[in-house]
Amino acid sequence: MPSSRKGSVQIRFEILEYLYYNPQPQPMTHVWRKATTLSYDDYQKHIVYLMEKKYLDNQGEGLIITKQGREVYDQLRNTLDKLL
Repeated sequence: MPSSRKGSVQIRFEILEYLYYNPQPQPMTHVWRKATTLSYDDYQKHIVYLMEKKYLDNQGEGLIITKQGREVYDQLRNTLDKLL
């Protein structure tokens, strides 16, 4: 029986996707509620990872996707389109 649990790549993709289509700064708790179903602690681990990779930035008023994050999202999206 397949697990309904999402992997790290899918979770990070969904966070990037949310910020890709909502480019204005988004409060961290807003992204958490809208882009994931994780506990807040688990969510923060993914945010830290994405920020360390320079895919996200916290500009005080909220999270934004960086140019690098947009490029990674585009690459993932193109790869998924080819696979599906």
